[in-house]
Amino acid sequence: MPFEPVSRLLKHSAELEAVRDRLASVARLQARFRRAVPESLAAASRVSAIDGSTVVIGADNGSVASALRAVAPRLLAALRSGPGAQKEPKSETNQYVTEIRVQVQVAATPPSLARPRPAPPSPEQLSRLAQGLSESPLRETLERMAEAQRSRKTRSPK
Repeated sequence: MPFEPVSRLLKHSAELEAVRDRLASVARLQARFRRAVPESLAAASRVSAIDGSTVVIGADNGSVASALRAVAPRLLAALRSGPGAQKEPKSETNQYVTEIRVQVQVAATPPSLARPRPAPPSPEQLSRLAQGLSESPLRETLERMAEAQRSRKTRSPK
C-alpha cells in the first residue's frame, strides 16, 4: 500500500471523521485564542486539547503559564464569545467552553554544545603585549607568564 499524506487520509477517510472534527475544533479555538491573548503569550502557548468543555492550553514555561492563569477569566470570555463562537452550535462534539486548564509543556531542547576553549596566548603574544605597557605589575606578570610558557615548551617530556 503506497503512503499517503495524513491530511489526505483525514479528508477522505470515514473512519477518521471524529479525529478530523476534533482537529477542526482545536484549530477554531486556537484561532480565537491567538486573537484573545497578547502576541508574546500567543507565541509561547497553544491550545493543545479539548477535554469535554475544558480547553487545555499548553505553555512553554512556568511564567507563561502564570500569565495565562492571570488572564484566564478574560480569556474564557473571549473563547466563548469570539468570532466564530456563535456559528458553532452546541452538540455532543462541540460543547461550549466552561473551563480553561493551563499546563506547562516544556519543549525538548537539544543539549547545548560546549564551546571550545580558546587557545592560550603564545609567549610571543604575551611578550608583545607586555612591551606595549609602561612599567607596572601587569607588565611584570605578563613577562613572567611568557617566560613560564617558554620554559614549559623547552622542557623535555619524562
